[in-house]
Amino acid sequence: MTTSTRTIEVDWQDGRGLAAAASVGGMTSAAASWVRFVIQMSSMVVIARTIGPDQYGSAATLLVAVTGAEVIRSGGVTWLIAHDTELSAAAASTLHSISRLAGAMIGALWCLVAALPLASALPGGGAGALAMAVVFLTAGSGAVPTAVLGRNLRFGAIGAAEVAAAVVSCTGAVALAAAGGGALALLLQATSYALTLRLAVALLCPWRPGPRLPLRALRRELAFAGNASLTQTLEWIARSLDRVFVALVFGQASAGFYVQASQLVLLPLEQVSGPMRRVAVPVLARLRSDPDRFRHTFTAILRLACGALWPVFAVLGVVSTPLIDLVFGHAWIGTVPVFLAMLPAAFALVVATVTVFLALADGAAGRQARWELWISRPLTVVAFLAFSTAGFQAMVLAVSAATVLVTVPGFLVIARSTPVRARDLCSAVWFPAVLALACAVTAAAARHVLPIGSRQLVLVVGAAAIVWCAGMTAMPTTRHLARRAFRRRLR
Repeated sequence: MTTSTRTIEVDWQDGRGLAAAASVGGMTSAAASWVRFVIQMSSMVVIARTIGPDQYGSAATLLVAVTGAEVIRSGGVTWLIAHDTELSAAAASTLHSISRLAGAMIGALWCLVAALPLASALPGGGAGALAMAVVFLTAGSGAVPTAVLGRNLRFGAIGAAEVAAAVVSCTGAVALAAAGGGALALLLQATSYALTLRLAVALLCPWRPGPRLPLRALRRELAFAGNASLTQTLEWIARSLDRVFVALVFGQASAGFYVQASQLVLLPLEQVSGPMRRVAVPVLARLRSDPDRFRHTFTAILRLACGALWPVFAVLGVVSTPLIDLVFGHAWIGTVPVFLAMLPAAFALVVATVTVFLALADGAAGRQARWELWISRPLTVVAFLAFSTAGFQAMVLAVSAATVLVTVPGFLVIARSTPVRARDLCSAVWFPAVLALACAVTAAAARHVLPIGSRQLVLVVGAAAIVWCAGMTAMPTTRHLARRAFRRRLR
């Protein structure tokens, strides 16, 4: 299938060689995602050093809106396309119309905001609100084509689009920050990323919408998409509106530290969870009739996610003070205690994120949404509000503890209708936990021996990286995927 061959069909990949294709696709997607991460992280460092915590914190409202667009771009409709193995072409066209309408409606609201006096409180004023309208319009129109690419395991195309968008947006944002644009640099980055990504997906995806089904014929599918979207909306509220609250209660500088610490947690998580979700949900959905393979595949996915991320978080905890001082500058040193308070939640979020994969693949989006709506998110909000009077640091630590507290119960609730059991959770996480501890001990020992400077910090991180690489190589899941990918390449 090439971009010159247009089709209204949503399935081009047959069932043969699915596991091998998923392995290669997952690795391709992960590689592209990490390239994008390096580009965006480098841009974030330059912009943060250039504009400082105050202006970075003042952009909290903008950052909230940008992450809100992800509820459309990669929300319930796209999860449905990955989950439903019997989805028809007409159903996909209807979902595309719904997604475009959602993006257009929110975009229209932003246009209305641009015309109101309150727009002056936003970064960029009315122009900033219009830029957010563009972000939502492109998110709505590009969600289903991107999801169809993922459904057919075209992860290389998705990765190429995201890398191209990252290069264009980060280059422009850094240039504007250097020219004194301040928080507007983040505005330009968000808008140019959305536009470039949408254009690239349009060029790379051969799917085009065709005849549509009436909404009444999609009640079951829309219920699943609605529950999945509710889950992601609650997650967005928990991860985003807190930034506005911090800015209002503790000041813009504290908001800047809070946003930066959150990004140190969420950026690595997103680089792993994004590619994994694209592969895991459609593959697990097709394995629902084979309980043993379903359970083993999910365990392998969770083990890989924890093995990739837990050592990273552990080492960041050890070197956070010299790393932030060196990379972002001494003005950002207030990020360190915030990040350390978030660290327990970082470990728990890896498990919670993969648990969402399990819910989507098993069709349990409703149960996931009810857990989030009635248990998980209310507990987080209570911790946030109750401890805000005790100070900024106490509030962050309380929210982190609440996240850890609900992770295992949430897993047990979601997994109860699947072949996955608590023992599978234990078998998946014990090796990554040992590996994270080994990496942290290595980094701590190297830091104790070496006086911290730029070169010494590289050696400390490098020593921990060697231990991590050795551990990941020793993990049977990694070796199995590498052998499968190699055999596929030979064919």
